[in-house]
Amino acid sequence: MSTSTTLVQDLDRLHGSYVSAINQAIDSGHDEYVAELAASYDREATLMVAQREGKTHLLPLRRRRA
Repeated sequence: MSTSTTLVQDLDRLHGSYVSAINQAIDSGHDEYVAELAASYDREATLMVAQREGKTHLLPLRRRRA
């Protein structure tokens, strides 16, 4: 029996850890930290998907300016 997890399971776990951290930051009144955590989640989740899908050559992603 394999103990490896799926990408979705790993993303769910990552998301849950960030939700917890963001909620704690909100409760503590650290609004600037909330934005940092949200950006960090985006980077970490994107990297996780790219690594698991063999697409790291497409990184870093750059956001388009409005």
